[in-house]
Amino acid sequence: MTDLTRSRRLMLNAAPVVVGIGLWWTITTFVLVQPRLFPPPQDVLAELLRILSNDGPLGPTYAHAGATLLRLLTAWSIAFVIGTLLGVLAGRRRLVFDFMANPVWIAMSVPSVVWVFILLVLFGIENIVPVSALVLLLTAPVFLGTAEGVRAISKDLLEMCDSYHVRGWQRLTGFYLPSIASYMVANARVSFAYGIRIVLIAEVIGLPNGVGILVAYWSDTLFMAPIVAWGILLTAVGMAVDLLVFGPLQRRIRQESELSR
Repeated sequence: MTDLTRSRRLMLNAAPVVVGIGLWWTITTFVLVQPRLFPPPQDVLAELLRILSNDGPLGPTYAHAGATLLRLLTAWSIAFVIGTLLGVLAGRRRLVFDFMANPVWIAMSVPSVVWVFILLVLFGIENIVPVSALVLLLTAPVFLGTAEGVRAISKDLLEMCDSYHVRGWQRLTGFYLPSIASYMVANARVSFAYGIRIVLIAEVIGLPNGVGILVAYWSDTLFMAPIVAWGILLTAVGMAVDLLVFGPLQRRIRQESELSR
C-alpha cells in the first residue's frame, strides 16, 4: 500500500468522525441548548479527561473499568471456548445441531436484561451474574458461526483425515480449528463487541462496582456528559482490540490461505 493510498484511507475514515463532531457541536450549541441533558463535545471531553485522571464519584475510575474488563474477558474467553467446541461437534453431527438449535435461538432471542434479572433472582448481587449472562449470550453466536464453518469444510479433506485415521484431539487441533480459523476470528470480533454492551446492562441493574454502576449513577442525576464519555471510551477499547488483535489475525489468516492455494 502506497503512502498516498494510506493517507486517502485515513482521510476517508476520519471524515465521518469530523463531520459528526461538527454536527454534534452545532446542534448542542444552537438547537438543544441544555448542556446537562445534551452535552456539547467540549463538556464530554472534560469528562473524558476527568475519567482518565482516575477521578470518579464512586471511587477511582480505573478500579471500575478494571472490574468491567475483567468480567468481560473472563466471560468472553469461557463463551468462546464452549461455543467453539460445541460448534465443531454440531457442525459434524446433524443430531447435535438439531438438539442445540432451539436452546441457542432462545438464548439469543430473549433480551439480555431478562436473563440478568433471572440470574439476579438465582444468585443475588454477585459477580457470577454478569459473567453467567455474558457466557450464556456470547456462546450462542460463537456456536452458530463455528458450526457453519465446519459445515463449509471440503468433504475431500474430511475423507483424507479419515483415510489417515486422524482422530480426537489431534483432529480438532490439527484439522478443524485451522480450517475454520477465519470463522473463529469473525466469531471473536462479533462476540467481543456484543459483550461490551451486555456487561454494562448487568452492572447497571445490580453490582457494587464497574462502569455500569457509574452509568447508573450519572443517569439518576440526569447528567449525560459522563455517560457519553464512558461510551466513547468503551467504543475506543473495542476498536483498539479489533485493530490491534483481530484485524492482524484476520489478515494473517487470509495471507496464509492465499499462499496455500
